[in-house]
Amino acid sequence: MVCEIETKMIAPAAHRFLLCCILHVWGCREDFMETYRANRHLARLQALIACVLAVFLLSGCQTTETFRSPRGLQAAGDFNTVVIDAGHGGHDSGAKSAKGAPEKQLTLDTARRVSRILRSSGLRVVETRSGDYFIPLDQRVARSNSLRNVVFISIHYNWVKKSKPSGVETFFYSPRSSRLAANIQREVVKNSGSLNRGIKQRGFYVLKNNKRPAVLCELGFVSNPSENRILQTGAGRQRLAESVARGILAEKAGRNP
Repeated sequence: MVCEIETKMIAPAAHRFLLCCILHVWGCREDFMETYRANRHLARLQALIACVLAVFLLSGCQTTETFRSPRGLQAAGDFNTVVIDAGHGGHDSGAKSAKGAPEKQLTLDTARRVSRILRSSGLRVVETRSGDYFIPLDQRVARSNSLRNVVFISIHYNWVKKSKPSGVETFFYSPRSSRLAANIQREVVKNSGSLNRGIKQRGFYVLKNNKRPAVLCELGFVSNPSENRILQTGAGRQRLAESVARGILAEKAGRNP
């Protein structure tokens, strides 16, 4: 579970287009132009209010996007071992689902599914936990750092107070983990049909302290009732596991997403 608040700048052209749309809906574009000619300060105030209203209205809008690969991605390098880290465990239940199993159970089940697929593909897999018990973060990272030719994949599900947010996102810290993150994100978005929240650079403990290429996958919001219904099913988690595995294999094959 990761909670993030981000602010993105909207291009001036987008502001102008958005403003025109709002003014057209209001049916007051001509009045606005007359006001602008008569009193520019008042017109600017009206425009500012319109922009604030637009941002407020659009802040709750979500659409499914086609994956677009970021520029400047760095390869993880050759690897033959994958550390699969099922988030939380034991006394740490992780996120509480809107209904059904908590995050710790979902991550463990998904991690096991990913592991089986990778093993059947010929890769060596190391699991940080194989049951419902807690592993401290430093031990998870130490396991990864003790191995060579390895990548580290941490499996999580997301949660926020509001029930509307949905989608998948993949985090990385080291630049050499960026293409791995993008390959996984591409496959998950393509096969799940979820909202693409993108890949993001963050200093989470298991990423920042990892000497190996490492990513953290947030595979959906258990706080969103609709998305959670899918995540609570074995078929839904199997689809996500297959997508994560395909992304890892794509990175190993050297694919630029």
